[in-house]
Amino acid sequence: MYSVATQQALASAHAVFQGPRGTVSRLAAQRGSSRQRLYRQAYAAANAVEGQATRQLIAQLRREAGALRQALAEVQCRLAEAVVIDPDRQAEFAATAQGEGVPFRAAHALLAVLLRERTPSRATLARLARQAGRRAGPALEVVDRFSHLRARQIAADEIFTGRVPVLMTAEQHSLCWLGGRLADNRDGPTWAEEFRPLAAAEQITGDRGAGLRKGLALVNAERERGGRPLIGDQSDHFHPLRRGRQQVSQVRRQAERALQAAERQQAAADAAARAGVPRTPAQGRQLRQAWRDAEAAFARWEDQERALQQLRAGLHLFTPDGELNTPERAAAEVEAALARLPGPGAAQLRRGLGPEAFTFLRRTHERLDALPVPATLRQAAVQWEGLKAQGHREQGDGAPARALRGARLVLGVALALAGCEGQQALALVGAVLRDAWRASSLIEGLNSVLRMHQARQKRLTQELLDLKRWCWNTHVFAAGKRKGKSPYAHLGVALPPGKTWWELLKMSPEQLDRELSALNPAA
Repeated sequence: MYSVATQQALASAHAVFQGPRGTVSRLAAQRGSSRQRLYRQAYAAANAVEGQATRQLIAQLRREAGALRQALAEVQCRLAEAVVIDPDRQAEFAATAQGEGVPFRAAHALLAVLLRERTPSRATLARLARQAGRRAGPALEVVDRFSHLRARQIAADEIFTGRVPVLMTAEQHSLCWLGGRLADNRDGPTWAEEFRPLAAAEQITGDRGAGLRKGLALVNAERERGGRPLIGDQSDHFHPLRRGRQQVSQVRRQAERALQAAERQQAAADAAARAGVPRTPAQGRQLRQAWRDAEAAFARWEDQERALQQLRAGLHLFTPDGELNTPERAAAEVEAALARLPGPGAAQLRRGLGPEAFTFLRRTHERLDALPVPATLRQAAVQWEGLKAQGHREQGDGAPARALRGARLVLGVALALAGCEGQQALALVGAVLRDAWRASSLIEGLNSVLRMHQARQKRLTQELLDLKRWCWNTHVFAAGKRKGKSPYAHLGVALPPGKTWWELLKMSPEQLDRELSALNPAA
């Protein structure tokens, strides 16, 4: 029940707001009060009722505002992690997939996880990647003008897509992919076109391909006429050593088969003896001959293993004793090892180890002799590096290991006592020795990356090659001694900072050339 005051206030409000004319006067007369008092009571009751509703409305609005703020914060957090996959990002996705060798079927399936029904078709992805490949060609022409002037140690090779050769060149230190061109042939003049732009090249390492060697000879003839330094012709060690391993593996399999044959004959003879069956003299001779054949086969295998080790040691920069190898000594070691490696592949093995196989040693000695350091310090630095290369022999507590550690310590102390000259000698000698490249295994590794891509495509076009080369040269190595930098960065080519490979690819050739010229003034 309401109180008397509340009832009077409600009655006053009803009379004021709802009653007919004269109601307020009659009610005032009944109460013995003034009409103004009734009006004040009526408006006070109305304010009380309306204020409660307002407070309820305000509370409700505050609750709704809090919920909206929380929802907005959640949306903002999700937006901070969201990626807008607009047409440009879809084109970048397609180009990245193509550059990394991902089949469009797999790329389409991955993109569908994000875009669902809005996923572009595989044909659309292929068209976007093809457009990126067309832009990669002009962009590479711009950057090649800077990278070719910095490439000194080159590895060259050719691979095939069907019957069409792809001429491959790479810089060894940075693993920068300098050239990958679909060519009509692989003869000398075609290879010479690949080598001419490499103005800073000092040595080209490759297999004994006739076209490659002829192309290098043509370029060297042009350099000789122009009075420029010739490019060293280094015959690759990778392929001969692989052939040697294959030959030794074949001898090992022969030895294993001979041993298995002898064991089978021995098992049969033992079973016959247990059964009481007498063995004839002919059977005894056959068994003894089988074991002699197995022993001879294992002896051949052991001898060829040692010959292969001798061949490998003869082709190293340092001898097993830690001394700097010489072309004459290396040639003698290789010749002695080849004499102990007969077989069907011996002639091919010998062809791959001609005089050009020791170019890296001749160049190393020439460059060491030309260093502006005293001969004694240079010799000490060379010996220190040679002992460092034999670090595995310093392990252990034996007398030879202790002697090697002591010799290296003495050389280190001697170089340290020489002060700045000793440190300079060690730095210059180390730079020369690190520049002694003798194998093209790096270009073979790059070829294997391209073969993986080739196996996933119906055909390999120049646009796809250009896109693959652009992605490779601008990607950052994730592991190994080159970790943290791209091939272009290792080569010394400065790219516009803060731009991804895709943003660089979208720049016009003129704009890219201007920015590279400003960042690489020495080029």
